[in-house]
Amino acid sequence: MASSSWPWHFVSVSPEQAQQRRDLLDLRGYYAQISVLFAIVIIRLYSGHEPAQKTPSRKKQKSWWDSPPFAGWMETRRQYAVTLIWFTWLLALSMWKTGDDYLHLTRALGHVSLSQLPFQTLMSPVYYISVSKPASPSVVSILTSISQPMLSPYHRLFGRIVLSPLLVGHAALYLAFFAQSDHPDFSSLLVKRLQDDDVQCGILAISVVVSVLLFVRPVGNPYWLRLWTSTSIRSRREAFYTVHLSLVAGLCLVAYYHVAQAQTFVLQALAAFVVNAGCCWVCAR
Repeated sequence: MASSSWPWHFVSVSPEQAQQRRDLLDLRGYYAQISVLFAIVIIRLYSGHEPAQKTPSRKKQKSWWDSPPFAGWMETRRQYAVTLIWFTWLLALSMWKTGDDYLHLTRALGHVSLSQLPFQTLMSPVYYISVSKPASPSVVSILTSISQPMLSPYHRLFGRIVLSPLLVGHAALYLAFFAQSDHPDFSSLLVKRLQDDDVQCGILAISVVVSVLLFVRPVGNPYWLRLWTSTSIRSRREAFYTVHLSLVAGLCLVAYYHVAQAQTFVLQALAAFVVNAGCCWVCAR
């Protein structure tokens, strides 16, 4: 059993209660995705009413909010703040109506995080590998009137600060549950579950998530520059984009076979990729 100081515990539920929890998980996914649409509408309305600014005669000094929190960082304080606010909202949504049910919270973290895959895909700069047109707008860029160079940092931070922590938290809580649970034929439930396909897919998915976090595009780092300066800009873009896209595709594939509830979100992400690529192709012509 979980520690008594921890607000969530391992509880047994009836079939009716299990179905109620399943319905709540689905509802969380709907709310998480609807909140994305709501945010896009708000941003669009705000940008539509924002007065046009005249081009300044000299370069305006960046504000504290629009500067990186540390020297050498790419994203600004404003971008970190917005992303952290979204993470807080999704974390609160994951905790909503979980009561003291440890496994319900665990499943909610994974369900809510995967519900954001289509949105993350629609923010991605499809034509990143093009040196001449790297700023071709994504679907979210078109809908919000935010230029792709301003949107791409949110795409990066969304993966690092929102999706990854929720998925890693989901996996860590499940593994902790397995390790603390007994099994009649094994030393623990963890030993048994490590032999099951769904858990193996889950562990592989988290390994891919960590790989995506570690494989970042090289900018301004002397170590990375020594490895990359011998190649052209286009070659570096192609290498990064190919590996990054392959890892994300691998994540979607193992998530699809990990649990049935993830399949809808994976298919939505695939459809979002096709739509995003189509829009970028039209806009780049």
